[in-house]
Amino acid sequence: MREFKGIQIAYRPSLLIVLGIILVVAMFSQLAFLSFFGTKGKEVASIRSEQKRLILENEMLEAEISNQQSLSRIKEVAVEEMGMIEADDIKIISPRSVLGENQ
Repeated sequence: MREFKGIQIAYRPSLLIVLGIILVVAMFSQLAFLSFFGTKGKEVASIRSEQKRLILENEMLEAEISNQQSLSRIKEVAVEEMGMIEADDIKIISPRSVLGENQ
């Protein structure tokens, strides 16, 4: 036993061994923890980058859909690709005029 400021301290080798083992286990646990979450951080960054790319792609596709649905684009496809022509004189036909009734 040893005395320090009036307090007797007993050295126990088994206690020191247990504390040493706990310290080593704690250090390896922290190393494993940091290693695991370090790689997860890279995965999160990669997923966020992919998410931003997909959001931008969606915005571009929505703009393309709006363009394809516009009346001017529909008219362009009808005339140029389908060979349709715009009528000069529009005639409205009602069922009465087809049956020969004049009222």
